[in-house]
Amino acid sequence: MEDEGTATGGRPTPAVIDAHTHVACPDTERFPTRPTGVGSDWWAHGGGAVEGLVAEMDAAGVIRAVAVQAVGVYGHDCRCAAHAVAAHPDRLALVASVDMDGSDPAQALHDLVGESGSVRPAGVRCFGVGAKGATWLDDGRGHEVWATAGDLGLTVVPCVFSPALDAVAGLSAAHPEVRVAVDHCGFPDREGAAGWAAVHRLAEVGSVALKVSSYVLEAAERDDGDPAPVVDDLARRFGAHRLCWGSDHPQDQTRSYADKLALAAHAVRRLDGEAVASFFHHTAARLWWGRP
Repeated sequence: MEDEGTATGGRPTPAVIDAHTHVACPDTERFPTRPTGVGSDWWAHGGGAVEGLVAEMDAAGVIRAVAVQAVGVYGHDCRCAAHAVAAHPDRLALVASVDMDGSDPAQALHDLVGESGSVRPAGVRCFGVGAKGATWLDDGRGHEVWATAGDLGLTVVPCVFSPALDAVAGLSAAHPEVRVAVDHCGFPDREGAAGWAAVHRLAEVGSVALKVSSYVLEAAERDDGDPAPVVDDLARRFGAHRLCWGSDHPQDQTRSYADKLALAAHAVRRLDGEAVASFFHHTAARLWWGRP
């Protein structure tokens, strides 16, 4: 798979990697759903097959994507996502998940990687937006998972609300060798100025990157009329090398796949070429494909 496309004016530019997608498997006998009530019902009517995702990526010129475990559909049974990645290993990377509310999620992560066969996860999603919150951030289990992920060479992907971001920062600072990519920037719009302040404090921890997803861009467009100021500010605080775009397709149903990419392109229109390349390609390549 080529890593370069052609920008306006003929200048080579890295092609787009989508850092956040989901899949669902039509074969529900082999891959039974376990709905948790989190997220939309994008999967309920037969949507989300990996073939459709890859076709939409092709149409939009997206070369690779990260298949993130759809916890709202399958809980922490990662077989569907692993099956999808196995079918398209040149296009997709897997971010699996373990039950962080379990008694020993670090051991569960060891077991998951050991049992993954030909599809080794590139990251682990640490989910903390359900009814139980994210108590694992403060009771030692988070430290154990961060350490285990570091040993295994995995990127940690916390999915938490913004009040938990200071705890994410603390864990990440304690394990600076571990790559971290925060889902949806921690949903900061839910808390307004306090939510964004928590995001901004993450900039002090150099190992932490942000997924600037469709959720974030759509919220900025809704609240401020334009997502570009949010992206400009994050790029100034974190550096574009710590930002990456994720469509959240097809979980996010507000736009077509092509329109989500168009919104992201609109949001980065004031960044320079190197920053845009990081946002759309280099950061994700480093986090999930291990490229410098």
